[in-house]
Amino acid sequence: MLFINFTSGNLNKILSRLFTTGILAAMGIFGGIVPEISPQFPQLSMISYAYAQDYTQDEVVNYARAGFQVEMLRQQVYKEIKGIINQPPPDIVCNQPATLENLSSNVKKIATKYCDDSRQIVQRNNLTINRFNELKQVYDRGGSFYQQVQNILIELQRP
Repeated sequence: MLFINFTSGNLNKILSRLFTTGILAAMGIFGGIVPEISPQFPQLSMISYAYAQDYTQDEVVNYARAGFQVEMLRQQVYKEIKGIINQPPPDIVCNQPATLENLSSNVKKIATKYCDDSRQIVQRNNLTINRFNELKQVYDRGGSFYQQVQNILIELQRP
């Protein structure tokens, strides 16, 4: 059987810790520091996450161009695979080979070519795969980078 003793001393101690943690968390978040509680170490630690502009204007343009070209290729490959298997294709993640394992040989060949072509597109636009993926995370957060990329994408789609 489980008994919980709510004596005023224990309750005050718990409430005091919750209140202090809440205040520290709020101050940290507003100051760009994110509180982290680790299960291995029962203490509160503060980790600073910088969200400063960590990209160049060239990278904005290169990311937008590469992303646009990869998306055009993705749409083409999606239609091609859908026509073969008569249903929407499963998720294919180029850096996760397990997503290719259960595909038929002809679909696997198309998916592998898509992954290779996507890598080449990214590299032709002067980005490494790792940098492209980092910029994708920045893009997904929204903000200035997202808006700059959107403006370039509008330009790329004009006749």
